[in-house]
Parts: sequence; structure tokens; C-alpha cells
Amino acid sequence: MLELVIQKSGRDIVAFPLAGDQVRIGRAETNDISLPDPAVSRHQCLLVAKDGKLLLEDKSGRGTCVGGKPRRKAVLGHGDEIVFGDLVAMIREATEVSAPPTTIASGDTMVLSASAEPEQRLVITGNCGKRRIRTQLVGRVLTVGSDPANDIVLDDRFVSAFHCRLYRRNGSWYVADTDSTNGTRVNGVAVGEARLEPGATIAVGRVNLHVDTLSEEKKPDHFHGLVSSDPAMRPVFELIKRAAPSEETILITGESGTGKEMVARACHALSGRSHKPLVALNCAAISKDLMESELFGHEKGAFTGAQNARAGLMEEAHEGTLFLDEIGELALDLQAKLLRAVESGEIRRVGSNKTIQVDTRILAATHRSLADRVREGEFREDLYYRICVIEIHIPPLRKRPKDIPLLADFFLEQLTAQTGRKKFGEEAMEQLQKYRWPGNVRELKHVVSRAAIMSDKPVIGPEHLTFAPPTLADKVAESRIYRKGMSLREVEIETIKQALAMHDGNQRAAAKALGLARSTLVQKLERYQINPKDFIP
Repeated sequence: MLELVIQKSGRDIVAFPLAGDQVRIGRAETNDISLPDPAVSRHQCLLVAKDGKLLLEDKSGRGTCVGGKPRRKAVLGHGDEIVFGDLVAMIREATEVSAPPTTIASGDTMVLSASAEPEQRLVITGNCGKRRIRTQLVGRVLTVGSDPANDIVLDDRFVSAFHCRLYRRNGSWYVADTDSTNGTRVNGVAVGEARLEPGATIAVGRVNLHVDTLSEEKKPDHFHGLVSSDPAMRPVFELIKRAAPSEETILITGESGTGKEMVARACHALSGRSHKPLVALNCAAISKDLMESELFGHEKGAFTGAQNARAGLMEEAHEGTLFLDEIGELALDLQAKLLRAVESGEIRRVGSNKTIQVDTRILAATHRSLADRVREGEFREDLYYRICVIEIHIPPLRKRPKDIPLLADFFLEQLTAQTGRKKFGEEAMEQLQKYRWPGNVRELKHVVSRAAIMSDKPVIGPEHLTFAPPTLADKVAESRIYRKGMSLREVEIETIKQALAMHDGNQRAAAKALGLARSTLVQKLERYQINPKDFIP
């Protein structure tokens, strides 16, 4: 039997068995295979099985590209390629020979002829609302839908009562849509029937079901120093793989402590510049007066203390990569000079009239919203668009709950490898998973490090965990004190009052809890006319 394999950039996306009399292909959802590519007509072509041959009939009126040429009709065989915009469909022989099962009616039980056991044991995982889904593919047929009679029940109003079915045939698992209202998609392609491979994603209504092998399901991804097993990080890893080999600038965004520098290092390692240096600069750690010299270098005598000429970091990163962390803190006048250097590939040392050609790729990172900084007039719009060619956003740790126990164990193993293995007890791990982690992975590592030092037992308990009190920014970000209708001023007043009440009016302790300098807290108390004595019991 033949099958149609959809590929993109040389990678298989999804495979369709060509077992019926005809298969309709196009962009419209009513087709048997719906391809999400604007270059594809709504009704592109029809594949017809006739007299032992597979025939292609164009329905677009413009011809369908087969073997590099537009065709109105064509006879297809093993190895033929059909081009649909950015997608390529390849005809190839499948190992399966039996006919597909018929549609299941509600309440019926289907009996299939015996066939070989699958080579891989697959598992379906996902989330429907707050409910975790995990079902091993066993037996012959599993049904999926909103009706309680299904094997996999999805309580979603966009899922039909009996939406689709998963069935096994000669060693492979398939998904078949059962005339659902919103259709079934595999890796973004609407399908009537398709073969499933590990790593595939089945979209049923608003629910994404992931296909994995049992051996891979819990295996964490170690990706160039980044460790994760949470689905939220899969798009990040895929984007790094696609973006890193290009020469375009990349903007890495995310809260402090999420691992933006690690992402930058992964991008450099996967680029064509990996054999050259990666030079990092924290724009928030260098004073404005020294930043220009740090970036572009200076000549001898350019300013007081410049006793020798010095190359800047853009020169040091020639043919390599320059990582600018916290680029949102860069002064406006330096932003203009950086923009010119990025666009022209030319720099000028401080105190020199000579231009120097540099070939440096820029990776930038920020925990701020640069779009907001542009609106506030604190960041140049032209530089923003120049560095934000590709944006990689790292989700905060609280949005990656699977990574909390994984990273905690990973850090603990690293820290105790030489001093004697330790592990977290159940109660300690529960506390780690309940905590919101405003400092993200960096804070988790510090908490684990303290716990490893403080515990003199092989099992770390909750008494060994120390969490930093949330700062004012943390509380506002996590909406702990915000109520509908409150202004930012009211939120700040409420937060300060809570801190003073918690510390019995002690200004120094309240300032520390809020993450403020005591002098700043005093100014706010005067501005908002708050008397600390009112909070002394």
C-alpha cells in the first residue's frame, strides 16, 4: 500500500495511508488533507486510485507541481514528489497491507483481525483544563471525544462527542477523524486519517495531545546546557534550532533568572560561528561613561586613564557573537551608535577618526518590554526593529511546573556529587512545587544550594528550605494584592501597609521585605502620608 508523507524542510510532518478510492487535498477544511499554506488552493488536487494506479487530477486550474513541473494530470508512484508551497508530499511504499477500520458508531465495539504487536509502546499525554491526561496506547482501538463513553474523555466544548479514534494496524498507530465538527489536526495539518509517530501533536478542539514512547516520555531534554522536560520549553528549543544557524540578530526575552544567557550560548553553539568567541556584556553593569569604550574600544589618551589603546568587545567578537544582556538599559546616545555598527559593520574607537570593519553577530536579551520602552521614549524604535528580527521568549519557571522537580534534582546532584548524595523528601518537594519562584531558575538553584549545605541528613526536609520574601515587584506581577478597579498608586499604598503590618511598623524590616532601600521607603511614606507608628502593636 502507498502512503503520502508531508514534509517540511526535509522533515516528515505527517503520513497519510492511501487506502481509499480518492483523497482530496487543498487548503479548505473540507478536504481529506487540509494543508495550512497560503500557496495552496482551497481545492488543489484529487488523488484517485483506479485500475491499480494512483492518478493525480489538478483542481486548482493552475496545475499541481509534480516532479518540478505543473501538471493537470499525472500518474504517481513510489518516490514521486508533489510540491504544495513550502510543503512537499512524497509518495512511498508503506509496510501496512490491511484495509483501514470502518467508522465506529456510538456504543459499538470493533473487532479487528490479529496483527503484529507495535514495535514501540506509545503513550498519549496532555492537559484538558486542570486535568492531566496520560493514556498508554494498548489494545486495538481507543476513542477520543467529549462523551463519557470514550476511552479518552476531553471536557472541551470544541470537541465533538466522538471526535476521533486511535487504532493499531500492522505495527503502527493511526488517528482517524470521525466526522467531527472542528476536525482533527496532526502537527498542524488537518487530517482524515494519519499515521502517528513519537513526537507528533494531535490537536482535538482546543486540547493538544502529545505522542511519545514510554522510554522517552519522562526523559528530560538536555539541550546545550538547558535542561527541561516541560512541554512549554519545546517551542523554545525548536525556535533555537531554526534561528541559530541564521545570521540574523536574536532578541531573547523573559523574566530575570529564566536562563537568557544559556539560550544565547545555545544559539552560538548551533551557529556557523561556534568556532569563534562568544563575548558577553551586561549593559546594566557598566556605567554610561565607560559603555562606549567597552563596546567600541578606545585609543591611547582618549580620556583620563586611557594609558593604552584597547579593542572593544565588538572587535573581540569579530567573526563570532556578541551577547548584549539587559540591552534595555543602554543609553539612548549609545543606542544610535550601536544601530550604526549593526547595520554598517563599522565601528570607531573612542578618540579615533578611523573606522574599523567588524563581522559580529548580535544576540540581545532583556527582562523588560522593549515595546513599552519605545513608547516611553527610552528605547529607539529603529534599533528595536533591528535587533528583534527573531524573538525567543523563555517562559517563567512557574509556567513550567514539570521543570521544578527536574531542575531541583539536577542541581542537587551537581552540588552533592563530591560530598555525598542527597535527595529531597516528599514534603520538601511539595513545597518547592507550590512556591511561585519569582527569581525563576536562578532562585531555585540558590534555594537548592542552601538546602544542601544546611541539611546534615541524606534526605532534605522542608525545614531546610529558605525562600526569599516576595518583593513589591513580585507581588504586583503575581497580582497578590491587586483588585479590580485599583490604581497603581493604591496598589503600592496597600503593599507598603501590608509590609509595615507584617513587621510591626519596623521600617528597616519592611523596606527589606519590599526590596527597597530604607530611604526610598521613607520617601514613599511621606508621599502617601503613612505613619509607621500606626502599625506598632
